Amino acid sequence: MGEDREVTIAPGAGFCKGVELALKKALQAAKNKKQGSVFSEGELVHNRDVSAQLYAQGICQWTQDVQIHPEDTLLIRAHGISPQRRSFLTSLGCIIEDCTCPLVARIGRIIETHREKGILLLGDRQHEEVEGLCGYAKHVHVCENLNELAQLIDAIHHHKQIGEKILDEKYSAPSEIQDWIMIAQSTLDLDFWTMAKALCAQKRFHAQIFDTICEATKQRQQGLEHLYACDAVIVIGGFHSANTKRLFEKIKKHIATVFWIESSEDLTKLNWNLYKKIGITAGTSTPKSVVQHVFREISKK
Repeated sequence: MGEDREVTIAPGAGFCKGVELALKKALQAAKNKKQGSVFSEGELVHNRDVSAQLYAQGICQWTQDVQIHPEDTLLIRAHGISPQRRSFLTSLGCIIEDCTCPLVARIGRIIETHREKGILLLGDRQHEEVEGLCGYAKHVHVCENLNELAQLIDAIHHHKQIGEKILDEKYSAPSEIQDWIMIAQSTLDLDFWTMAKALCAQKRFHAQIFDTICEATKQRQQGLEHLYACDAVIVIGGFHSANTKRLFEKIKKHIATVFWIESSEDLTKLNWNLYKKIGITAGTSTPKSVVQHVFREISKK
């Protein structure tokens, strides 16, 4: 089978600019430190190879049971943190190196600018990016799917009609909130975003809409079309990576056989030799070197 195998890499597979910047800042912090230790506030990015690279440079994840000193450096992860968490970390008195993705930081500024309004944030409730963004305003309502969004819009309409002080326990908001914005987690599924805007129009819900899905996410999701003719697809990325999860879920709608691996080491667990046409895509926190390694291994005759 190896003699005739075709291997296709989807456009854009590999690091996005935000991850490249975060990694550059982290490695520079490790290189420049004269004393003390360099810690990361959680995983800098959701990727096993990157975490191993950082560990090799002496960068470890910080936990609150580890005493931190003024000469230590603490890296804020690429997913960002809430203003409250930032204040706490600043109070520790150590050196803070902000590795937040610039786009995620921009989303936080948008929410903060509109903090007196109601905020509809579409994304994964348990994801670090969303958890951090929720700290920028009091009334941020996270919707993970269309059903939740429909319920929230209905609750808002009901609230306006009857003039109650709250919507309900799940969607509480003061009666004076009349203006709403809708915003997206940076790695949101494009189809979900399109359907969410259509739902708002259908329900005559007039929210100011900010499209904050990053271009790298769009490129990778749209690039999956190049793999539709494949017999099998390999998705490379951390199992905790939101954008990798989106890629896996989207390609599964078109290709029956899809493998999700974290690194090239996981190739030994796959039966990829059974397939003639294999596609490869990767999340935004996957190094291009890993993508190329997987490509070379699969392409071997």
